[in-house]
Amino acid sequence: MRDAVGCEGNCARRVQPIMVRAWLLMSTLSLLAGCGTVPAIASLPATATAEQPSAVPSITAPQRANTPPTNLPTWTPQPTTLATPIPTEAPTPELLNYEERRQIFEEVWRTVKDHYLYTDFHHLDWNAVHDEYTRMLEQAQSRDTFYAMMVEMVARLNDEHSRFLPPAEVQTENATISNSEVTVGIGVLTRPRPDGGFIQSVFPDSPAARADLAPRDRIIAVDGRPYTADDGNLLGEAGSSVRLTVVRPGEKLRDVVLTRQEVQNHIVPSYRRFPGNIGYVAIPTMWVNDMDEQVNGALTDLVAEGPLDGVIIDVRSNGGGWLYVLSGVLSHFVRGQVGMFFSRQAIRPLEIGAPAGPDLRHAKVVVLVDNETASYAEVLAAVLQQEGQATIIGTHTAGNTETTYAYTLTDGSRLWLAQEGFRLPNGQNLEGVGVQPDILLDIDWTHYSEDDDPQLLEALRQLGGGPK
Repeated sequence: MRDAVGCEGNCARRVQPIMVRAWLLMSTLSLLAGCGTVPAIASLPATATAEQPSAVPSITAPQRANTPPTNLPTWTPQPTTLATPIPTEAPTPELLNYEERRQIFEEVWRTVKDHYLYTDFHHLDWNAVHDEYTRMLEQAQSRDTFYAMMVEMVARLNDEHSRFLPPAEVQTENATISNSEVTVGIGVLTRPRPDGGFIQSVFPDSPAARADLAPRDRIIAVDGRPYTADDGNLLGEAGSSVRLTVVRPGEKLRDVVLTRQEVQNHIVPSYRRFPGNIGYVAIPTMWVNDMDEQVNGALTDLVAEGPLDGVIIDVRSNGGGWLYVLSGVLSHFVRGQVGMFFSRQAIRPLEIGAPAGPDLRHAKVVVLVDNETASYAEVLAAVLQQEGQATIIGTHTAGNTETTYAYTLTDGSRLWLAQEGFRLPNGQNLEGVGVQPDILLDIDWTHYSEDDDPQLLEALRQLGGGPK
């Protein structure tokens, strides 16, 4: 079956079956462009027929199909470098015979032909593409060469959403989405920046955590040379050492030596309470499959300390994720139909029901965004803005809000296809436009500590509270 997601794009848990079914010897999952998650994977018979989705029911506590930790995306989290899980399977053969290659190729081409959101294929002659790649297929003997050809073909759609993943990359996506990926490294999730590796998350019980590294720290150098994007999350062999030069906003450079080990990569939201009955929740991604439940737990803890008059939702650098995560977070603040998804075949509403946790519709809300806020994270901000529930602070968002569906092919590879658009109740389509902040503060927040962050301080000022 398929399930809906939003964005950076996978699950050892239940997944909300919200979307359509449509197949060619494959199972499908649905996800929002730029982000993503991955629901249940089911093999389908060759005779399965397309079936259009009915209106999506209102979402309360999302019900997800039981699935192993095999979800989807790299976290269309493209801006984020994700670690590669420890291999658990034997190497795959180097060759694919012609019939196998032809079957996979036809599955990919036909799925795009039948379900791509844009009937003009972004001014691309898709039939001519079929003829061109059919000829190339005769020479594509090795597995790597064939998969590279499929990656290239889908990339020609040039929509920044659709993509083809070979089986090995699918396994990485699945581990990421399950939020239980195990890697060998120092235990950080970084985002490459021109001046170093910005640490977005530090995993518990990791070498980085024991060395007192923290989110917002920046890795300037690795073993005495400048940090580069290729350093990523600093993976390596267990027991190997690495010397890092790190800077924390407002502090001096320092060197730390870490020994790599196996680390459980569990991504969590951060939250705290500010004076004035203001709660703050930073949601790093909607791509991992339990983020809605984690946010619900964070809000529940905050409310347990006393009533909340204001809430700050920080989705800066959040590349999106699953639809049920979006719906679960929104359910604390709004109800009813808050937008509409549309495809070539159908239109369906986004309906939000009651939450599993605190009802915060009475609270004033501020949403913090930046130009890396994408997919369902953008939709979250836009819905709350249009409903009059939230003030948006920061910079304009990415404008990447198409919903992509994940089709798992017969060989275990995966096609992510831009298949739906989204409109707000007023008819506005955010694709290519993004969310315009109510208060524009065009600064690089990653160079500030939490206490000095101008965007966060403005959010507190708008809510009438903050540090005393």
